[in-house]
Amino acid sequence: MRHKNKLRKIRFDRQLTQDDLYVVTSIWPAKISKIERGVFLPSSKEKKLLSKALKTPIHEIFPEA
Repeated sequence: MRHKNKLRKIRFDRQLTQDDLYVVTSIWPAKISKIERGVFLPSSKEKKLLSKALKTPIHEIFPEA
């Protein structure tokens, strides 16, 4: 099952790479890729880290949150 999110779009809008997010969040780029593709559902902690790094509310990145 694919989980819809806007992580990739928001990351591109902020001109950040997956490696940039890794530096700030300590979430491996391979895991970020899986989250972006909807293959992996991030934990609450990971959602908070990504939200803070992207300066975007969680519900805007992960509408189902």
